[in-house]
Formats: sequence, C-alpha cells, structure tokens
Amino acid sequence: MAGYQKLSVLLTEELDELAEEGRLLDRDAFLREIEACGDDQNRLLEVYNKLRLLPMRPDFPYQEPSDYGEILAACGDPDRPSPLSDEHLQDRIYGAWLGRCIGCAVGQPVEGWKREKVRAWCEGADAYPLTGYIPTHSRAESAGCVLVNNACTTEYLQGMPSDDDIRYTILGLDLLKKHGCDFDTWDVGTHWLEHLPFRMVCTAETQSYLNFANLDQNGPGKVRPDHAAALARSCANYINPYREWIGAQIRIDAYGYAAAGNPVLAAQLAYQDASFSHVKNGIYGAMFFAALIAAAFSSSSIREAIEIARHFVPPKSRFAEMVEQAIAAGDSAKSEEELLDRALAIGSGYNWVHTLNNAALCVAALVYTKGDFDRVIPLVVMGGMDTDCNGATVGSIAGAFQGAKQIPEKWKAPLQDTVFSEVPGYHPIAISELARQTVEVIHTKISKPQK
Repeated sequence: MAGYQKLSVLLTEELDELAEEGRLLDRDAFLREIEACGDDQNRLLEVYNKLRLLPMRPDFPYQEPSDYGEILAACGDPDRPSPLSDEHLQDRIYGAWLGRCIGCAVGQPVEGWKREKVRAWCEGADAYPLTGYIPTHSRAESAGCVLVNNACTTEYLQGMPSDDDIRYTILGLDLLKKHGCDFDTWDVGTHWLEHLPFRMVCTAETQSYLNFANLDQNGPGKVRPDHAAALARSCANYINPYREWIGAQIRIDAYGYAAAGNPVLAAQLAYQDASFSHVKNGIYGAMFFAALIAAAFSSSSIREAIEIARHFVPPKSRFAEMVEQAIAAGDSAKSEEELLDRALAIGSGYNWVHTLNNAALCVAALVYTKGDFDRVIPLVVMGGMDTDCNGATVGSIAGAFQGAKQIPEKWKAPLQDTVFSEVPGYHPIAISELARQTVEVIHTKISKPQK
C-alpha cells in the first residue's frame, strides 16, 4: 500500500534498500519492469512480491539480524549498568531535555542542506564557524538561498517550535508513564494511532503506521491479537524502503533518560520502539544511541559512554563498521574542517536521512569535542544532512553528560523553558516540567519492579 510516495516510487526506492542490505538483484531490469507497470497497483504488487524473495549476495560481508535475541547473541553479554546517584539526577535529566531542544532548534532552519550550503549561509552572516543559533539573515539570500524555516533563528526563536524530534521524545515519555518498562511493539503502534496524527509522520513511520492501521485485528474493539508484538514488528517490512533510515534513531531519547545509568534497559526499550518501523541498522542506531544516552548520565567521559554503547551493536554489521570509522575520525582529526571531511566520507553513498551516515557524523563529533556542549551541536549542524535530528541527538548526550547548570545561558535563554509539541497534554509545556515528569517516571515506573 502506498503512503509516503506512490507505489511505483516506493518500489524504485526499495531497490536501493535491497542493494544496501546485500540482496542479489538486477536493478536496471527491475526498473524497466516497474516502469512497464505504470500505475497498475496489482502489477506493481506482483513486482514487489518478487523483490521480497530475492536472495542475499553470497559475498555480502555483514551479518545484520533484526530479532532482539539474535542481536544480543551477536553482541554477547551486555555490560552491566552503572549505579547512578539521585543527587544530580534532576539536573542531568533537565540537561538532556534542554540539550535535545537546543540541538534540534539549531539544526531546524537548515535541515537537509549540504555542508557547503550551511557554510555559505553562516559565512554570509559572519557567523562561521557557528557558535550559536542560525542567523536569521545572510548575504547568501542574494543568491537565492532560503532557510527551511526561520522559527528557530536568532531573531525569532521564542520557545521550541513543534518538531518530530521533540514530539517522539514526548510520546516516549507518555508511553513510559502509561506502561513503565512493560510495553511491547504492539503498544507502540497503538500509542501512535491514539496520539500521533498521520500528517505528522513520514518515510518509515508513514509506512509502518499505515501497515499497523490496516491490520485486521486492530479494529474498533482494539482487541489485542495473539502474537501481537511480532505482528506489530511485521509492519516494518511491508512496502517500507525507509526501514534503515534515521526515524527510529530519533525516537528513543526518552528511554535513555528513563534508564539513566542503565544502558542495558535503554537498549531493550529502544528495540521495542524501533522494531515497529525499522530493521537491521535502523534498529541498531536506536539501540546504540539509547544506550549511549543512558551511559552518559553515569560515565566519566563521553568516550567511555560510546564504548559502552558499542556493545549493543552486532559486531559484523555496517553500523559497527561505521562506529569504528567515526571514532577513528574523531581521534585523528586536527581541526573541525578535517573532522567534517572525514566524518562525511563515511557512508557518503546513503540517502541524507539514512541512519548510518548521520550516526557517523554524530559519533565523530562527540569523540572530537569530548562531548563539549558548546562545540558539539554547532559542529554536527555545520556538517549538514539531517541537521535537526543530529543536533538533537548530540544535544541529548552532551546535556545528560554535563547537566543543565553547565549549559551556557546563550543556549537556554531563547527557549524560554517552553516546548510546543502538538501532542495533547504537552502543548505547550515547560521543558523543566518534562524533566520533572521523567524523574517521576524513573522513581515510580522504572525503579520499581514491574508486574
């Protein structure tokens, strides 16, 4: 079923995804076949069913399971959680929420831009290298350059405007308030249908949302079927060529917050959410960054937190290979420009909203800056690609690591401690209140034994 794009477009993009996954296919032959179908949905579905049966290339060097048990088996015994004192919990949680909002706001005006275009705008505003929010005006405007939006620029920013990076984090918090740790992938799908309007989802989320809404068992009576979680996970695979893109990676921050100091639990919760819409590296990105956020609360360094998070990625996957390359880039770069050169070369053939290339930029920037809040957010945004997502991700991590008190006022003041999320019950809401509710969830839902 078509959703995000026409079915013919979805199948064309499916060819890219299958090639990246290591399937054996003749791309040109299938392109001709898709074109010959025109808009005939039945013929296009016949082509799709052929695509689903394609075998793996015998020379594909990676092993990338999507099943949780198989992921853990590939990873070995996870590192045990580090103890976390309550002393600074509120400040660290508030810092993580602030960091996510700040990073998202910095990146939002230039989302999807290439590095060169971001630089041209900032240089035209005498603001390169970037050290704050994106300037509202630039001499680049004379060459036809127009911001994606200006709601988050220096002149207009007054509170965090609605954005999916923040919306999903709030939905994760709300899910935890309802279920604690005792939720599965079916609960995630149900939560989306109840709280997330269809117009607010895109790419992989659109396709899984449609698939879930059309399950026969998910009717008005809301009867939970047998094998509900497995059924919900099947939504990730049907006509969803975006199943390894960045969507799952940007949804999991709330689980990292709630599992502060417990990366094992964070990764587990992230899997339940991510597997609704993603597979393989799309899942690994979610598990890795959830574990990294959780570890950042109690680690002595960002590097230590990254090493902990690596344990939740299958070692023979493309994601694991990417992390290794990104760490090397962060360790060896002698300047921000060299860092961006090296980081952006990793996974350069993927779509600008793929998990792998954006995760590489985040990891490399975190290593290079050692998680310095004042440096890491501008650095990833200057790299281009999915700037709001990447800014939000490293902002979460740096904020959890440093705490709210250590975040410079120049970043905090324009947000006015306010989020506009469009989520019922959370629009608008104070960022500090989101932090308070998160700490309450930790004490009442996470720390207590689950029934």
